[in-house]
Amino acid sequence: MENNTTPLEKTQYQISRDALAPLKNPEVSSHFLTADEILTTKWPEPIWAIPGILPVGLSILAGVPKVGKSWLALQIAQAVAAGGVVLGKKVDKGSVLYLALEDSPRMLQNRMQKQSWPVGLDVDFITNGEFDRFIGDLRGIGMRRLTNLIEQRGYRLVVVDTLSRVLKGDQNEVAVMTAELAPVQEMAHKYNCAMLFNDHHKKAKGEAQDAIADILGSTAKGAIADTVLGLYRERGKSGAKLSITGREVEETCLDIYMDWVTGCWQLNTANDNNLEQRSELLEALKKNKGRASTSELAKAVDRNRGTVYKQMSQFEGLGKVKKDGKIWVFPDI
Repeated sequence: MENNTTPLEKTQYQISRDALAPLKNPEVSSHFLTADEILTTKWPEPIWAIPGILPVGLSILAGVPKVGKSWLALQIAQAVAAGGVVLGKKVDKGSVLYLALEDSPRMLQNRMQKQSWPVGLDVDFITNGEFDRFIGDLRGIGMRRLTNLIEQRGYRLVVVDTLSRVLKGDQNEVAVMTAELAPVQEMAHKYNCAMLFNDHHKKAKGEAQDAIADILGSTAKGAIADTVLGLYRERGKSGAKLSITGREVEETCLDIYMDWVTGCWQLNTANDNNLEQRSELLEALKKNKGRASTSELAKAVDRNRGTVYKQMSQFEGLGKVKKDGKIWVFPDI
């Protein structure tokens, strides 16, 4: 058959044929997954640090400074190490590595005591100033050291507080962030470890927006992450929104509040079956001319002070009451 192709067309054809030639080698082609294999293989279910919220892989918990990210990360670490409950989810017990790169041991102790950490939990801490000594730049020997730690200790969860303390490259550059975070993600999946990085939002926002787009720096950070959690809270309020999105999680937004008595984030259940108890608190506040302390309300309804504080904090998160110093008042007062 006569070949009517021009010299340029022939050159392009030859390149295409040569590029496909290796596929004829059975040793090479056998490494590719077929469509049927993907469709018919029973793939294992994802492993979770927190069921439905935090899976194995690379996750980013982001929010504006001082919004409560470190409190939440520490709370999650305790729950995983103890096999406890966090954000209404029972978690499996596992060892934890916590890189507290912005906190001193004394500050950690204060927060852990407030959260009622028991002794004996399997958690290793690397605190501020020790990261470079024990691990170092993740672009070099630091990645090998971190990988060795995770492999040897079998950590279920690794918390990095904060991402900016371990990434040395320009966070506004897509290529740089991809090069630094991709190996971390691959390593996390290889060793069935949940890597949770605390990070920052671009600007202050009280209402939940786009958890991925709000991450400070390049969009590559949110794109590479398997899961992104955005923590949104207005200044002066305990109520907040935790926006969750990712490859394995069902996109959701949790209504939570900070319980400063325990130093822990809690699910807001002000609309649950305890409405009768909570309505009694509002009635007691009204009878006290709209101003009352937690102790005064506890005495009025004959209830534990800690319980009353939690319930009033839930109302505060819903905007039904506000704080005036240590006094609870209605918003219009």
